[in-house]
Amino acid sequence: MQKLFILLFFFGWIFIEAEAQQDDKNNSKIEYESDLVTGERINGVRINRFIGNVIAKQESTISYCDSAVSYRKENIMDAFKNVRIVDDSTTINADKLHYDGNSRLTELRGNVIYNKNIQYLYTENLDYNLDTEVSRFFGGGKLKDTTNTLTSDRGYYYAQKDYALFYGDVILVSPDFTLKTDTLEYNTITKVAYSQGKTYIEDGEGAKLYSTGGEFRTEVDQSLFAGGMIQTEKYDMTGDDLFFDEVRKYYRSKGHTLLTAKEKDLRIFGDEGYHDDKNGISKIYGSPVMQRILKKDTFYLAADTIVSIENEIDSLDRILAYHNIRIYKTGLQGRSDSSAYFLYDSLIFMYQNPILWNYKNQVTSDTISLEVTQETIEKLYLENKAFLVGQDTLLNFNQIKGHSMEGIFINNEITTMYVTGNAEGLYYVIGKGDSTIMGMNKFICSTMKIGFEDQAVKNITIYKEPSANFIPPHELTQELMFLKGYTWKPEERPHLESLLRKSM
Repeated sequence: MQKLFILLFFFGWIFIEAEAQQDDKNNSKIEYESDLVTGERINGVRINRFIGNVIAKQESTISYCDSAVSYRKENIMDAFKNVRIVDDSTTINADKLHYDGNSRLTELRGNVIYNKNIQYLYTENLDYNLDTEVSRFFGGGKLKDTTNTLTSDRGYYYAQKDYALFYGDVILVSPDFTLKTDTLEYNTITKVAYSQGKTYIEDGEGAKLYSTGGEFRTEVDQSLFAGGMIQTEKYDMTGDDLFFDEVRKYYRSKGHTLLTAKEKDLRIFGDEGYHDDKNGISKIYGSPVMQRILKKDTFYLAADTIVSIENEIDSLDRILAYHNIRIYKTGLQGRSDSSAYFLYDSLIFMYQNPILWNYKNQVTSDTISLEVTQETIEKLYLENKAFLVGQDTLLNFNQIKGHSMEGIFINNEITTMYVTGNAEGLYYVIGKGDSTIMGMNKFICSTMKIGFEDQAVKNITIYKEPSANFIPPHELTQELMFLKGYTWKPEERPHLESLLRKSM
């Protein structure tokens, strides 16, 4: 029995010793060197004080400080003044340190500087795990690398995974722009930042960006973000998804795109588009609609594609639109295949089968140009194969044609039209009470002047070698009632609702 007891005691001692050795292996004791060592007990706890040139070692971790208190049984150290921890490629400086040698957790306080390779973290409060290399800072912190500087109220730095998380009043300063947000993830290798929540960016040349979060490639100064606005000195761009290239000054939008030219009271809606600030070119496509705010009205232009071009010469600033052009303004609607709008002098050119409507009148020619000021339509020009058709109260079609025409407007209503070159026309004479056709005047001349009242032809004056003929009602035939080239297309007349349905 005694031999059995001794044997059990022997094997138990071996087990305990092995367990203790295993504990020591997992949680090795902190070893100290210093100029002076003292020992004492405080409330029954044995402590050692190390003073002067203190060096504390545990595995690959070496700590330096001016003085330290060691709780050897608990394997805990408090270090003071000129604290420095060195662990492989990591160095941390601070005023004070609390270190648990068992958990390998450190609490560093006061003037903390964390250095890992080329990253520096500055804070007043840092909790750091020496095994996982995860840092937590609070009370304000700043991370610097070769490219950027990031500051925030609090955050985490995961050294082994090369990324950091920042929370609360986050500011990222790169060489070319400054970013502000509430939550930011940052890859210290790729220098790519990801923000969540409201994000604001401003570059050094006045461009600003507002978004609900996105990806920011700081080394190439490119950004991808969702739901926001880009502002430059002259333009604003909004959309569902935006791309921002700071170096090229290039901005792209997808989904519910809106480009605003602030100095020109001009807005362009569309599905997607871009603004090239360096070259002064903007392009919007996907059912775009241009909207220009006038003092008493709004001018609309819709097309398949709209391009805005800036020029150093203001008079060359223009809007180009092509394919399926539709324009709309009070008292004026039109269609063509392509268009150019010169903003400086408010001239609009319409090409390839253009057609315009002004109340009861329709005009066509090879090229149509309009002068539209802030107040109203001023003038109308028709070049080559000009043709005017207007309905009277009995729905007859008065018709004028010639090589070119110039129309004068007052309060958006045409008042006078001048016809030049091979002028030809027919005009119905209506009796009193606007109920009876008295006949039709048909005439040919070199030039003529047409007067309008209540959007209908009132009188016609013909010049230079005129030839006129009055035709009574009973002699009117279908052939006599229409000039060559006549066309009437009210069904193609644009309506504002159809222009805005897809884009706004």
